[in-house]
Amino acid sequence: MSQEKDKVFFRNFSLIVGALAMLMVIFAIAARVVGIDETAEAESRAPDVAKRTEPMGKVDMAGEEAASGAGGGGEMAAAGSSGSGDAGKTVYEGICVSCHGSGIPGIPQMGDAEAWVPRIAQGKDTLYTHAIQGFTGSSGMMMPPRGGGDYSDDEVKAAVDYMVSNSQ
Repeated sequence: MSQEKDKVFFRNFSLIVGALAMLMVIFAIAARVVGIDETAEAESRAPDVAKRTEPMGKVDMAGEEAASGAGGGGEMAAAGSSGSGDAGKTVYEGICVSCHGSGIPGIPQMGDAEAWVPRIAQGKDTLYTHAIQGFTGSSGMMMPPRGGGDYSDDEVKAAVDYMVSNSQ
């Protein structure tokens, strides 16, 4: 009688395991057929991602608006044309200060002469190139191209000159 119960148990157990295996196969096939097309999903999200990651504004330096004949500058343009005449300071205060004035480890802070000595020793052309094209230092911290903003080469160079002159 015990052997009879064992046979019934193993038969039922085998049927349940077989049914579960069949369900797994059915679900795998259904997921493959109905699944999400990641390429199409990424393409549909691309405009939103581009909008969220675009530069927040453009800094217009004092006199630049009049020279180009363009009008209607926004808040960033008003901040850039404060009349101080110091383009480097304006760009630094506009975006550079968020990293070079915040105390983030691995990023040379303005005024920290010790951190700037090896960088200044590379020469201004190297500093300009790193600031304009972007750079990842030995600490692993990344300097985005143009500080993540939409600045001209001259504006970026002026900001580098400003930071160097205030960090020696």
